[in-house]
Amino acid sequence: MNTIKFTPINDIRKETSNVEVFSTKELTINNKKYKYFSDAQLSIYVTKKCNAACHFCMNNFENRCLSSKELNDKEYYDSLDYYLDFFKNIKPWITITGGEPTISNRLIPTLKKIKDKKFKIRTFSTNGSHLLDKVDSKPLIQYMLENNVLNNINISRMVIDDDENSKIMNINIKDSNNNNLRKIATFANVNDIEIRLSCNLLKEGVNDLNTILEFKDFYNNLGIKTVMFRELIPLPYKKDSYVNINTIFKEIEDNKEFKLLKTMEGMYYTVKVYQFNDYLVKCYKEKEIVDNSIIREFVIYPDGKLDNGYDNKTLMEVK
Repeated sequence: MNTIKFTPINDIRKETSNVEVFSTKELTINNKKYKYFSDAQLSIYVTKKCNAACHFCMNNFENRCLSSKELNDKEYYDSLDYYLDFFKNIKPWITITGGEPTISNRLIPTLKKIKDKKFKIRTFSTNGSHLLDKVDSKPLIQYMLENNVLNNINISRMVIDDDENSKIMNINIKDSNNNNLRKIATFANVNDIEIRLSCNLLKEGVNDLNTILEFKDFYNNLGIKTVMFRELIPLPYKKDSYVNINTIFKEIEDNKEFKLLKTMEGMYYTVKVYQFNDYLVKCYKEKEIVDNSIIREFVIYPDGKLDNGYDNKTLMEVK
């Protein structure tokens, strides 16, 4: 996904991946060999239910997610155990996703299983609405701390204004507001958890370099240090909201305040790294020609099936 990421130079966390270091490996699934990217991730749907209804959410258009029937609790935990045991030798990074994982009672047991089986979580995707909810007298984010969810908690936020953000994301303003984000950022900074704000570029929201910098500055002042801006996947039914990130890449390239430091070439991305004041700015551009036979993401869908995350090809199903 084409992305622009701002991170303070004096607060760069350890990167969980390096786009320039990659190789391919081989894995046998159901007696068939597959090639996979050495830095592949395993994305786990905790639930497909969500308390928001973003019109641009990929789950609205992704057939595998739409057709997935959620397993009951026993089936879910059995499926999770099965796949974590299957992947124990290659230990891919874990991504927790949904739906909205924080509204599911399966989240805490899922985090504990992942920790117990010695996997590491690279990314946790959430709209942030229930991170402060208490379970047995502890906020949910405390359980995340206890289970090593320390890197890349990506909280979705589309605009600065609470009312406008509520309308764009179709979420209750009580669930998504700047006061909650300030509290989450305070807890994260005290406990050395990396919170990242993730904003989709939208014509009705953040849509150029000026609005990007306004958004970044506001949330940096709120205590959130890393802010990312992502381009929507350009599908026809999203054209009214779609912003071409190439125009913003060009704005950055032409702006003398952005100093190009280096260009990195990965398997899937070309990354231009700039310095902007006391920030590092990474511009991730997906390559046009890639080998799609190499799996870069394994996905466990809500129905307990393992897919390759690209063309929705089922690789394995728990019987």
